[in-house]
Amino acid sequence: MSRPVDSNQPPGGNLDQALAELGRTDLDELIRFWNPNGHAPENHADLRELARSWMSDPANLERKVGELTGRMSAVVDFLLQREGYRADRLELINADALASVGQRDLEAALNHLRRRALVVWTEDPRFESHGQRVLALPREVGDQLQAVARGRSHGLFDALTLRGHLDKRYAVPGKDDTVNARRQREMYRMYSRDSAAVSRIEKLEPPLGELVEKAVMEFGGILPRKLFEQMDSGLPSWQARAWREVLEGSLIGTVQRLDLCQYGINHKDETLIVFNEVALAWLKRVGVPGDPDRPHDEVGLGVDLISNLNRFLAYVQENDVRFTVKGQIFKTTERRIVQHLIPNPGRELAREEVLGWIYRFAGHEGLIDSTGERTVAVTSAGHAWAGRPLAEQLQAIVDFMVGESGFEGELYHQTRMRRIFLRLLKRVDAGVWYDLMYVPFLTRNTYLASLDELEVSDDFADLCESARYTPMEDAQRMAWNLVRWVRQRLFLAGVIDLGYDSAGRPVAMRLTPGGARLLGISEGDAELSGGAGRILVMPDFEVVLFPSGDDSELIFDLDRFSAREKRGHSMHFRITEEGVVRALRQGMRLGRMLDVLELHSQTPVPQNVSYSIRDWAERAGWMTLDEGMILTCTDADTFTRFLADPGVKSYLQRRLDDSRVLLKSTMSQLRMQGLLRDLGYLVEAHA
Repeated sequence: MSRPVDSNQPPGGNLDQALAELGRTDLDELIRFWNPNGHAPENHADLRELARSWMSDPANLERKVGELTGRMSAVVDFLLQREGYRADRLELINADALASVGQRDLEAALNHLRRRALVVWTEDPRFESHGQRVLALPREVGDQLQAVARGRSHGLFDALTLRGHLDKRYAVPGKDDTVNARRQREMYRMYSRDSAAVSRIEKLEPPLGELVEKAVMEFGGILPRKLFEQMDSGLPSWQARAWREVLEGSLIGTVQRLDLCQYGINHKDETLIVFNEVALAWLKRVGVPGDPDRPHDEVGLGVDLISNLNRFLAYVQENDVRFTVKGQIFKTTERRIVQHLIPNPGRELAREEVLGWIYRFAGHEGLIDSTGERTVAVTSAGHAWAGRPLAEQLQAIVDFMVGESGFEGELYHQTRMRRIFLRLLKRVDAGVWYDLMYVPFLTRNTYLASLDELEVSDDFADLCESARYTPMEDAQRMAWNLVRWVRQRLFLAGVIDLGYDSAGRPVAMRLTPGGARLLGISEGDAELSGGAGRILVMPDFEVVLFPSGDDSELIFDLDRFSAREKRGHSMHFRITEEGVVRALRQGMRLGRMLDVLELHSQTPVPQNVSYSIRDWAERAGWMTLDEGMILTCTDADTFTRFLADPGVKSYLQRRLDDSRVLLKSTMSQLRMQGLLRDLGYLVEAHA
């Protein structure tokens, strides 16, 4: 029989209550779960105190909760996301993660958790349901699990990004402060703006300022002490404490010991870190050459590689191509084939190396196969290859390149960084020259900041425990190895062009029109393609995409406002409030989000999904600006803040009502939209 709830206990149940409700038999099971090899005292009070000590150890709590089976784990995860870590029986039954669990199995899981003191039935403290029974995690357990989750999700993210640094610096432990969270977001928007970040670096005193600029341009914002001591910086010594105070005080970066060995990266040193957002702003400023800074020589291959591949297949079809015991083409045959290829392979690879790559790719894709006479023959897939659309051929080539080995560095890291590089390449303007290290440094930094989220340390855990294992590359070489892949693979595929200085060194790159099409980038705000639907939109905000050829534009659009969950025969996305707000901040129109769903969905989009997307946008402060310069904002707090903003007041003409204001017609609609966006407002221009 359960004991009455003590009125002095925190609402929602606590550990004392959970332990007090357990009898001797339950306590024995509790001890066997939390410490199977431990001694169980006879006295109940001592036994409960011992259990409390084990459950108060964060590492032990995390480990034992991680051992829970599916249903029990799902219950704990669900309660962790609830206010006060509590839910009534109906909310449990209707939880998505428990929808397939029968009532009997759910009751069994709850009983197992109760006997382990991980849940407790208590009274609901909420006014509207006061007195009802609810299931809750003991508050101490919930707080510890949340703290562990925060620690895991932060770590490198806090050290490497301005957002993480601000969250950590101004977070109030154990307090859900909506006002404080809003203030942090506003601070982040203000201090992460490119102009603000560049200005803060420019205000640094010359010795440290020059070091920060050098750290960004030559090391991507991550400068370990050992490299500092090898460079001519003009500074007498490494001054970690003094630099840390200045960099953190000006929200530029920090200096701290960075250990990446557990992630399979050879970096364990005190490190000067320029926050990712700040480093990106500075790289943007100097990483886009203008006309006087254009490369001395510009080289592009376009579709040369695809043409050469088709020429190779044609040669194999018409001639006997013999290969050695090791599977390589005979040199004499190789020389003959090379003569049929386009003669200009660029400066990065010799023609023989290009042929070697084509031979490997054709074999991997099944375009050629060996015969019993040790010759190569074109397969049916090879015959059909030349008739495939150019976009499909390029996609297959780049996919192969992403997972290709044969380069220096850890393939595990490089493969993931190549994917990030291609994603970030969507942000550059096609046809514009960028510093060669601009996107690679941004890629490396983005990857490092997400190592904890990707749980990379788990994949290297066994290797790191071996005394014989030494990581292959450090943080700087990760970027250099990525650049080598860009120069010798994406350039070869015609995705980018390369620019060289007068000494013949590669110094710049630009995205080609073909590369832009590959990445699904459209110029301006191109019309969405219609046609048959290719997605299903579920009422629970899941979007299932069924591949139907070139889906790059659709996938790109979905990625902007939803989270990718899994990929198999179909791709699964989850529309989230965070994703919708992020897309709005990046300039995606709200109407375009809805059009992506409506024009491509095989069934009508559920009304709750469309409503929620609009509601999330409005809650985030989404505004519209029409051609008559009338600005509309339905979020009262944002509208009040907008009217009181000193940067906005000079453009206000008169307030029309509680959600509309007339702006002065001193500039065009689009220019006004850009100005207000620079001030941090989600303004969308409407006709």
